[in-house]
Amino acid sequence: TLLRQILENKGGYKVAVVVNDVAKVNIDSKLVRERTGPTDSELADCMELQNGCACCNASDELLQSILQLLRLSERRGYAYDRIIIELSGVAEPKNIRREFVEALQAEHVVMKQTQLQTMVTVVDSPSFTSLYSSKQDIIDRPDLCNEDGDEAEADSERKVVDLLVEQVECADYVVLNKTDLLEGQEQQLSLKATVATINPTAHVLSCEWGKVPLDTVMGPPQGSSWVASADDEDDLREAVRVAKELTKRRKGPDEKPIDDHSGHGQDHSDHQPDHGHGHSHSHGHGHGHTHQHSGEGHTEEDCKVCEAEKDKQETTSAAQRFGITSFVYTARLPFHPKRLMQVIMQLPVKVDPQTGQLVDDWAMPGVKDQAEPMEISGGANVMRKIIRSKGFIWVANQHRSAQYWSHAGHYFELRSLGLWWTCTALENWPDSGEVESEEVLKIAADFAKKDEDSYEWGDRRQELVLIGIGMKEAEICQLLDSCLLTPDEMKTYKQQASEQGSDVVSVSWESGNPIPSSVVHE
Repeated sequence: TLLRQILENKGGYKVAVVVNDVAKVNIDSKLVRERTGPTDSELADCMELQNGCACCNASDELLQSILQLLRLSERRGYAYDRIIIELSGVAEPKNIRREFVEALQAEHVVMKQTQLQTMVTVVDSPSFTSLYSSKQDIIDRPDLCNEDGDEAEADSERKVVDLLVEQVECADYVVLNKTDLLEGQEQQLSLKATVATINPTAHVLSCEWGKVPLDTVMGPPQGSSWVASADDEDDLREAVRVAKELTKRRKGPDEKPIDDHSGHGQDHSDHQPDHGHGHSHSHGHGHGHTHQHSGEGHTEEDCKVCEAEKDKQETTSAAQRFGITSFVYTARLPFHPKRLMQVIMQLPVKVDPQTGQLVDDWAMPGVKDQAEPMEISGGANVMRKIIRSKGFIWVANQHRSAQYWSHAGHYFELRSLGLWWTCTALENWPDSGEVESEEVLKIAADFAKKDEDSYEWGDRRQELVLIGIGMKEAEICQLLDSCLLTPDEMKTYKQQASEQGSDVVSVSWESGNPIPSSVVHE
């Protein structure tokens, strides 16, 4: 329906469309043809992908389709303002983003005239809560990627909630469609606040029948950058930054945030230099303007920014009212793997060893008409208030490897991301470790400072963003603190770490900014 709105109300934009539907019948393409006009010249503004999803097996075809549209516009003597790629309901936006990055690195001809700019996710509002609480794999839900009874080709064993979270988080705009089908304003406000907390950098829009302002979803980002210009590490850095900022706002200036959870680990939120988050192309949308709409000099663009800020404030107030909060857990000590596993098992991710099926009856907290969560001794009830958590963790039995923690609803994954940067030769860093590089400076900013006890461990750290409804931050932090190595355990850890080889990169903070250099071992 959003695509229909764009095609019916182009607002002066020259628009082309690449249609991507994993159903065997390309229904969306038929819609596009009806809306773009009856002549062959108009029909050519739409390209169909016949070989499946653009984020996997049809990626080459996607670039070729864009190239055909560019050549068509060149023959006609004008350029398209926007080429819209319509994805399926089970598309993976991070894969699309990665494909464009690889195309740019390979100097693909398409990237000379285009760039991936705006990423928009449309949410089926009435289904969001049930999908978030789902235990199912994508393969069990063919209805999520087909229409009108057509057979779907989805074969992913990925969890529904895992994909749902990626689609919400990897977006500049999240459009909450069909809000008229929700039960009253309270449910609408709760959903909007929840989604805005999961992706606090996106502009969240509520609508019916996909009717949203085109100059909004086709315009510049509300924040300082497009999601498309980031990578997975940038996503997490930005999530950490925003969660810390929201925590300070929520607690106020007189209440000290719970930052130092370990007694030894130091929170490093103040260590980020001005360039720590990059993405300097702000498009002129800073938030330093006044909110007076009288007098000269206040443009229509200023009004849009004011309106966006007001919307953000209202969403934040709704989040506070419904108890939807986020915070960042940080520490500079490793987790004990066995104690960590005990805490992880208190998340709603229990599996029957015989069937391999999830057996927990968790449902999103605060939602009406759902079963009460079962009582489990210990800290389980505390952890059940968490609806989303993600970040980097440092586990004692994985000295050289960073681990990525990702949890949403019933889904949990802990996987290796590769070596910590302190274990990675500087020439293998982005831009070969050049200190003038923005990417290098972002990485170096994650290293501990010289005056910290954890300086010798480089960028190893615990850095988890936790989002929940009615969370008890202090109790969650206490549980995670219990997983950290004790002083006696750290002595053993140091001995074992020395046997695995020395780190190869250190960072100097003497100039005020982090400067990485190779470590010379005699």
